[in-house]
Amino acid sequence: MSTASERLPRVAIIGRQNVGKSTLLNRFLGAREAIAHEQPGVTRDRLEAPVEWRGRRFLAVDTGGYVERARGIEREVARQADRAAAEADLVLLVVDAVTGVQEEDAVLARRLLRADAPVLVVANKVDNEALEHQATAFLRLGLGEPLPVSAMHGRGAGDLLDRVVDLLPEEGEVEGPQEDASFALVGRPNVGKSSMFNRLVGEERAVVYEEAGTTRDAIDSVVSWEGRPLRFVDTAGFRRPSRTQGVEYYGYVRAVQAIDRSHVVALVIDASEGVTGEDKRIAARVAEAGRGLVAVANKWDLVAQGERAERFAMIREQIEVFPRVPLLRTSAKTGAGVGKVVPALLQVHGEWTRRVPTAEVNRVLHRAQAEHPPPRGGGRIRYGTQVASGPPRFVVFATGSRQQVSYRRYLENRFREAFGFDGVPIRISFRGRDRSRSGGARRAAGE
Repeated sequence: MSTASERLPRVAIIGRQNVGKSTLLNRFLGAREAIAHEQPGVTRDRLEAPVEWRGRRFLAVDTGGYVERARGIEREVARQADRAAAEADLVLLVVDAVTGVQEEDAVLARRLLRADAPVLVVANKVDNEALEHQATAFLRLGLGEPLPVSAMHGRGAGDLLDRVVDLLPEEGEVEGPQEDASFALVGRPNVGKSSMFNRLVGEERAVVYEEAGTTRDAIDSVVSWEGRPLRFVDTAGFRRPSRTQGVEYYGYVRAVQAIDRSHVVALVIDASEGVTGEDKRIAARVAEAGRGLVAVANKWDLVAQGERAERFAMIREQIEVFPRVPLLRTSAKTGAGVGKVVPALLQVHGEWTRRVPTAEVNRVLHRAQAEHPPPRGGGRIRYGTQVASGPPRFVVFATGSRQQVSYRRYLENRFREAFGFDGVPIRISFRGRDRSRSGGARRAAGE
C-alpha cells in the first residue's frame, strides 16, 4: 500500500486573468519561475514548484486565468485550473483589490464553496495601508476573511505563507491516491477474530490475494466486495507488552502496526465475558491512532437471554471512546449477525474520509459561537475549515488561541450534530493572531 507521506501537499493558485497569480508564485519562490506580464492570459499550462516556509514544504500550482464563457484554448485553460483545484489540499483564490469583485470572482467563489479543500481568499495589489479597506469587499464571496497582500512588493506575503502552512495537513497526513479501504480485526486472544475473518473473506466473497506470514503475524486479504476491493487484516491476539514474551511480543507489535495502517478497526469482544480492561486499552489505542471504530460483540449466542439487554448497554457504555460507535451482536460460530459487519465498516469508512465544504463549517461555527461564546481569553472565532480527512481535522482561527478543553468538546459536538462523523475521532486545533510572528514574517518576505 502506498503511504500518504509520499507526496507534498498541493496548494492551487486560482483566479481570473491578470490578478497576479504568477507574481504571487514568484514571490513564494523568491525567483522568476513563472512568467508574469500585464497582458492577460500569459499563463496557460499548470506550473508546479516546491515552496518551503517555516520548515514546511508544499507544492504551489500556478494556473491560467479563469474566463467566464471561455472558448477554444481558454476553455482548456479553465479545465486545467479546475483539475488543479480538485487535486489540491488548499486553494488560494486570488482577486484584485483595486478593481473589486468581478463576475468571474463571484462565479469562481460559488464553485469553490463546494470544494473539498479549504479555500483562502487572497486580495492582491494592496500596495499600501490605505488600500487595505478595499479587501473587505470580498467578504461577500462567502469564503471567509480575505488576506490583503501585494505580490509585487511582498507586502503581507509572510502572513499569507504563515496562513498557508497553518492550513496544510500535518506531516504524514497528506492524502495520496485513492487506495483500498483497509480494515483491521483486533481483539484479545480467543475472542473469535479468526473465525470472523474466515467468514468475512473465505466463504461469501472471492479473495483476490493474501499476504501471509506466521500464525502470529498479521494476514492481509484483499477481497472483492460488490465490485469494490477491500483489504482485511487479521491480527494476533492483542496483549500488553508487559504480558508478552518472545514471539508473542512481535504479534503485539504487528497488531499495533495493523491498527496504524488501517482506516477502520473492528474491535472483536467476547460478549460472554463482557468488556475487559484489555478491550478498553485496545479501543483507546484505536482512538489515539485516529482510526474509525466498529465494536463487534461476538459469541452473543453464549449470553443468557435474560442478560442480553443489560450486557448490550454495558458494552456500549464502556467501549464508546468517541460518540456513536456502531455496536454489532454476532456469532462467528453460527454466522448470526456477521453479514452486518462489512456494511458497518464501510459506513464508518465513509465518515472517516468525509470532507465538509468550508462554507458549511463556518455556518456551524458562527451559529455555535452565537449560542455559546468562547470563554474569556479564547477570543472571537473568525472562521474555520477542514484541513484533512482520515480522520477529519479542523483548524479554527480566532482572535485568541487559548480555548478551553470544554469549548473544544462543545464545538466537536456541534460538528457531529451537523455532519455526523459517527464512530470516528475529530481533531480540532485553534490558531490565534501572533503579532510577533507576523512582524517577523513580513520582514522575512522583504517588506
